[in-house]
Amino acid sequence: MPVVTLTADDITPFVEIETTKLAAMIEDVVAMAVSVAPCIADDAFAHDKAARAILRGAVLRWHAADSGAITQQAAGPFSQTIDSTTRKSGLLWPSEIAALQDLCRNATGGDGSAFAVDTLAAPVSVAHADICSIWLAPAAGCSCGAWLAQGSALWERA
Repeated sequence: MPVVTLTADDITPFVEIETTKLAAMIEDVVAMAVSVAPCIADDAFAHDKAARAILRGAVLRWHAADSGAITQQAAGPFSQTIDSTTRKSGLLWPSEIAALQDLCRNATGGDGSAFAVDTLAAPVSVAHADICSIWLAPAAGCSCGAWLAQGSALWERA
């Protein structure tokens, strides 16, 4: 059982939904949320209220989908159709998925980003080629390879 639980009591203050339909909607949204952010199923998950708020918003939006109206207006030979319905193009919006995944990243303490390790020791002094000093300003990042060659330009190494 996921630590993040959504019940009918979380939804009914906002809108009345038939009990069987609401139970199915809650089951679906929780299952989708666990599939994109598995950490919400962990017992140690600390952001259950924030995740529940995201899921509540998804259920309420899903319930309100297609509740608009389609109207037609005509004037002489001209007519237009106005569609004010909101379509359901996915149970969880990309922003909601990102928010759930951010909660998981915060729960694990990592930022989930890549890192780099410099395996070259910084040389004591670097002698850039003359052309590097003229054209590329060595302090701004040159391309003569002096850092890689541990001292002088790559083409000057014997």
